[in-house]
Amino acid sequence: METFISAPFGNYIKPKNCIPVVGTFTRNPRGNRFLAVVKTLRYNIQLDGWTNRLGLPNPGLSAGIKKIKSNEILSVAQINEDDFTFINSRIWSSQSLEVNLSCPNILEVGSWKDVKIFFRTPRDYCIAKVSPLISLEEIGYLMELGFTQFHISNTLPIAAGGLSGPTLRPYTLKLIETTRKTFGDNIEIIAGGGIQNIGHVTEYMNAGANHVSIGSVCFNPIKLWKLLRALR
Repeated sequence: METFISAPFGNYIKPKNCIPVVGTFTRNPRGNRFLAVVKTLRYNIQLDGWTNRLGLPNPGLSAGIKKIKSNEILSVAQINEDDFTFINSRIWSSQSLEVNLSCPNILEVGSWKDVKIFFRTPRDYCIAKVSPLISLEEIGYLMELGFTQFHISNTLPIAAGGLSGPTLRPYTLKLIETTRKTFGDNIEIIAGGGIQNIGHVTEYMNAGANHVSIGSVCFNPIKLWKLLRALR
């Protein structure tokens, strides 16, 4: 089992024995991440999670390429048609990727079919980061395009924007179970969403996950430290 540090936390938190996911980067810069966090990121007690309207603020692909290290995964997203083609032309042919296909605060997104370009060369990881609301038919379509590795799941779309944290666990568990049952060993699953302790990791692994991705627990250094110790 591998442990991933989900983007954007992987930009800043890089513990030993974990794989940071750096990004998410788009072809062109999209605002200031710090200001977007200050303006929109809030913890909602009633929803038991973090809400945001970030919309992938980042300094752009060129900045991401400069900071990525060989043991890290580059998270990328497409805003307009042909963005994936452009991204693929600028990165190393073997660069491990996480392709963010499910940011709930991005409305203008190009076609999924363009991801096929990333499979022209071998990569250790080429992960589809998908919504907790994705259908099995959509997962099957992404497999036809070339994906065998899936990050289940991304932020939950809600009226306030996107919701992450503990409230995601029931969605993620159900999606892992049905995906594993439907596609068997033809799919590699990275479970993410509300992992706060080793018990949640065990729960996801028992549901059929191969690996785990930790994210919002990074807001709490003590919980993060305890979790990383238990994962050794």
